[in-house]
Amino acid sequence: MTATNHGLSGALIAISLQKYPVLAMVLSPFSHFILDAIPHYSDPKMSIKSRAFYKILTTDAILAVVTTLAVASFWPEIALLVIACAFLAASPDLMWLYFEYIRPTPRKNLPWYAKFHSWIQWSQTKPGILVELMWFMVLFPALILMSK
Repeated sequence: MTATNHGLSGALIAISLQKYPVLAMVLSPFSHFILDAIPHYSDPKMSIKSRAFYKILTTDAILAVVTTLAVASFWPEIALLVIACAFLAASPDLMWLYFEYIRPTPRKNLPWYAKFHSWIQWSQTKPGILVELMWFMVLFPALILMSK
């Protein structure tokens, strides 16, 4: 899933569990793996070091920040929790910065948690963009409307 959809899901957890902020922050990173088990977008032919990948990554990062701040603005009393849970829900993907750029590691030499993270994403395809778009088009407006 995109960072945007992971973040929106983390925001939903924050809003749903606002009376239990510690629990919300603990559950948010676990939501990442549940979402990654759902078929989602990827282009298997695109290198993560390609210009196209960087464009997608940059666009997603900007959209993730904008949507998180938008949702947080509708929930001012728990805005920090919304932001924290959105970040925590997307954060497991940060490990790939380390394994791909800081310390490039062959897939066979990855630690168990990185192998699990790869394994759980059993369906990453171009048509997965439809799942991503539907997730976004339902969740983003719902989080705004829930504030009313």
